[in-house]
This record gives sequence, C-alpha cells and structure tokens, in this order.
Amino acid sequence: MTRRDFYSLTVKTVLPLMLQSLLTSSVNFIDQIMVGKLGVSEIAAVGVANKIYSLFYLVLYGTCCACVMFVSQYWGRRDAEGVRKIMGMTCSITVTLGVFVTLATLLFPRQCLALFTPDAAVIDSGVGYLRTISASYLLLSFIYPINYLLRGQTRVKIVLATSVGSVFMNIFANYAFIFGNFGMPRLGVVGAAIGTVATRTVELMILLIYLVVSRNEVLQDLRGLFRYNGKEFLTFVKKALPLASNEFLWGVGTSVYLVIYGHMGTEELAAMTIMNTLQTMVQTFGLSLSSSAAVIVGNEIGKGNRENVFVCGGRFHRLAIGMGAVVGLALFCLIRPIVGAYSLTGTYTGVLLTQTLTVMCCYLPLSCYNSMNIEGLFRSGGDIRFVLLMDTGGIWFVGMPLTVLLGDVLALPLLFVFMAYVCVELYKLVIGFCRYRTGKWLHTLSLEQ
Repeated sequence: MTRRDFYSLTVKTVLPLMLQSLLTSSVNFIDQIMVGKLGVSEIAAVGVANKIYSLFYLVLYGTCCACVMFVSQYWGRRDAEGVRKIMGMTCSITVTLGVFVTLATLLFPRQCLALFTPDAAVIDSGVGYLRTISASYLLLSFIYPINYLLRGQTRVKIVLATSVGSVFMNIFANYAFIFGNFGMPRLGVVGAAIGTVATRTVELMILLIYLVVSRNEVLQDLRGLFRYNGKEFLTFVKKALPLASNEFLWGVGTSVYLVIYGHMGTEELAAMTIMNTLQTMVQTFGLSLSSSAAVIVGNEIGKGNRENVFVCGGRFHRLAIGMGAVVGLALFCLIRPIVGAYSLTGTYTGVLLTQTLTVMCCYLPLSCYNSMNIEGLFRSGGDIRFVLLMDTGGIWFVGMPLTVLLGDVLALPLLFVFMAYVCVELYKLVIGFCRYRTGKWLHTLSLEQ
C-alpha cells in the first residue's frame, strides 16, 4: 500500500467513524437535555435507566469488537463464507442477550431500577420510561452487529449516514412526544422513551434497506449465517468473552474511581465528574483513529501482507501521537472557556478542573498512542489476552492501588491523586511498545483454530 493510498483510505475511514461516534453518543445526551425541563426526579429516572443501557452496551461492544476483528481479516482475503458465519455467531449472542434484557426491563422495570437506586420517587418516574424503552434493547442487538460488519468491510459512510438520520429523528420524536407538539400527547419521560425506540427502529430499517440494495455478501446466503459448528462458535466466544469482560471491568473500574474521588470531597467529585465527561468526548478522536487502524490493518493481515502490516502500524503510531498533540493543544486553549461554561470561574471546583484538564492535555499524545495499540493494532491482530492485560490490568492493578494510596491513605490533593492516571498511561506505553516490537501480537484469525 503506497503512502498516498494509505492516507486516503485512513481519512475516508476515520472521519465518518469520528462523526458517527459523536452522533451516537449524543442520542442519550439529547434525552437528558430535553427531560431536564421536566424536573429533577425525571432527570434522575432517565439517568438510572441509562445505567442499564450502559452495561448492555459494554457487552454488545465487546462482542462486536470480536466481530469486526474477524470480519476485517476475512474481508481482506475475500472469504464471504467466513464473514457470514461471524455475522451469524455475533447475532446469536447479541440477540439472545437483547431478548433477555428486553424481557427483564419490560416485565420487571421496578426491580431493575431498584438495583441502582433506593429512591421511590425516581423509581416511580422511571418505570414507564424503562418499560417503554425496553424494545430498543432488542433493536440494538441487531443494529450493532450490522454496524460493525460494515466497519469491517470499510463501508463506513452508510454508518455515518444512519447516525445522522437517527439524531434528527431523535430530536423530532422527543420534541413531539415529551412536550406534546405536532398534535401528539404530552407524555413526559415516556415520550422520551418512545422517541428513542422510534429512532432505533428507523436506524435498523435504514441499515437493512442498505444491505438489500447494496446486495451485501451476507445476504447472498442467509442460511450460511448459521452454518457454523460448535467448535467454530467456541473459537469465536474465546475471543469475544475477554473483550466483553474487558469493557465491563473497565466500566466498573471507572465507577470505582469516582467513588474514591467522592471520598475526597464534593468539589473534587464535581470536578472529576465534569472531567470524565470531557475526557470521553476528547477520546473520541483517538478511538476513531484506532478503529480505522483495526479495520485497515486487519484487512492487510487477512491478505497476508505482514511487511505492509508493520508499515501501516508505524504510520498509525505517528498519526496517533500527532492527533494527541493537536487535540491536547486545542483543549488547553479551551480550558478557561470550558470552566466558564460550567459557571466555575473563581471557584475551588474550577481550580481543580483547570489543574486536571491541564494534566490531561499533557498526556493525550501518550493516551492516543496507547489507544492505537489496544483498540487498533493488537485487536486487529487478535492479541486479546494482552489487550486485557494492558487495559484492565492498568486500571485495576496500577491505577486503582495508586489512587487509593494517594487519595484515601495519604489524603493528597486531587492533582496528585489524578497523576495516578498518568502512571497507568506510562504502564501501557512501556509494555505496549515492547509488545509491538516483538510482533507476537500479529495472528491470522480463523474459526478453524
């Protein structure tokens, strides 16, 4: 692959994925903004219900990461039968999970909400919302596999177009059903749930129509989706389970971090809550580049171009560091406006937020480099165990002990406690760099393994 072809393909892949990630994350955000006009209990109800979505999403994401990991390599060697089998196995897992979560939230919404909050007013407000939105979980169990199939085939423009349509649909439906506009009844939080279900329905319909119109290879032999045996399914699960576990443990770990910050004081917790929100948005840039790398490098591995894999890997590393530096510099210039936007200028919380954001700006190049290894190169090469060691191991065995020591035991200021996160990035940097140089992360994936 020439340098020009590489950068052209990367841009065509990264930009749609970046915009798609931002738009996808905005659906629940739009719900929260509009529901915020109804009252505090309603906001809390939607927030608690979305925790169920968050856990469901983490398992879906891990499973679909295994899907795109296999699909990218199979697509690289144009093995349509293998792609169909992977799609069938992915849907078998996600749809089974989707049916379970849908039935649980539909039939036992009060009990599901009680797992996350004891507040009776919040539970009462959230029952109707959760029961109504339950159908969206089943819809998502089809949407995510199709999305990641298309990613693995480098057909990302339709993924972006679907996200754009879903956001506009969500805004329109929420405005109509939450507040009773356009002749619709005023339904409050239940209206927000209807808007989300309508959005997911439209999203799935667009994807299915595209698969049919484009004559996607998966649809050419529908029976082939489920023409896999127990050994092949077990091989896929061995890759999917560690990825799903990694995402779940990562989500739990970040929640524990917030608990530790909460022990330090209200101002510290407020600063880190805002910090985490901003960090998630900023990381979208690095993760989108890493997702692009996973697909492109996976295709090259599937083709058997080992030398080209390392050429692409080196280029992606340089791009990741450069992107981290640019985003970090841009964020540094925006720190004061951000603090002002939250009305924290001149407050202790504002000082804490300024300090932690400044530190984040400095380590973003490291973070993007590490993300490239974890989310991009090593996953494309099927090096799942090492991904688990780097990602989950960094949070639980490096960052967590240091955060407890600095925050709870030594009771140091937040700035020093937050430096534990930098140590996690340094840990990932060292072992990730060494692993990449050995080439042991590069595996040709096959269901016959």
